[in-house]
Amino acid sequence: MLKLLKTFVTVYETRSFSTAAKQLFVSQPTVSNHIHQLELEFNTKLFIRDGNSLIMPTEIAGQLYQKALNLLNDWTAINDDIASFKDPKISLKIAVSHTAGAIILPIIIPLVLNSKDHFDVQIEMHNSEYIRDALHNHQFDIGLIEKPIVTTNLVIHHLIDDELVLAGNLASNLWLIREHGSGVYHYTMQYFKANKISPSNKMIVANNDLIINFLKHGIGKSIVSIHALPKTVPYQVLDDTFNRSFYMLTQQTINTPAIKSLVATILLTLNN
Repeated sequence: MLKLLKTFVTVYETRSFSTAAKQLFVSQPTVSNHIHQLELEFNTKLFIRDGNSLIMPTEIAGQLYQKALNLLNDWTAINDDIASFKDPKISLKIAVSHTAGAIILPIIIPLVLNSKDHFDVQIEMHNSEYIRDALHNHQFDIGLIEKPIVTTNLVIHHLIDDELVLAGNLASNLWLIREHGSGVYHYTMQYFKANKISPSNKMIVANNDLIINFLKHGIGKSIVSIHALPKTVPYQVLDDTFNRSFYMLTQQTINTPAIKSLVATILLTLNN
């Protein structure tokens, strides 16, 4: 009966047996047969064809539609509930800064997907300071950042090293600068101070991918990770003070065994 009602709802919404058949991946005769079975079950006409093959629902079909829709939605919810009982998923909220997301996430996500535990993953992108504060407030389980950051309530795990370079149109006087609070902003200010630069022409861009895209098109210059830089963009190597690390932030006590195990796997993978 549920299959018949699903066909009915699709025909009602599309006003077409052929379109309904395409959406349901069945033949048009199958759709016609399903509607015919329903009409026999309810002993009433549900659709009327006019001379142009346009299908119009009857008044009774209009009343049946909402009830059928509610029933199908309830059935879907029941199936979802049963599936969650059989295969419970563990909420995993990850916050990433821009560069860490681009470089570290492709390494970590396969570990999540291949875990024996089933995670319901949510990923958000923010700057490093926001991520630190959000983890303080238990809004996330894991934070991935690229900035040396001060915290007393979280555990800071070293992941891998990175190298920052000066890239783009090196002759340009336009500086593309990340927003305050980002990891690269910290190093950009360090570069300005060390080289006694006070940029008169600058643009604040709160997105690393956008900065990289500008550099690819010869617009301005910026301090960026060499890992995120396309080979076509020229760059200048900086001194060792612009070598940095990526870090993972977690709570001091991880109460979920699956997340605790995942964190251990991440550290083992990235530190080997």
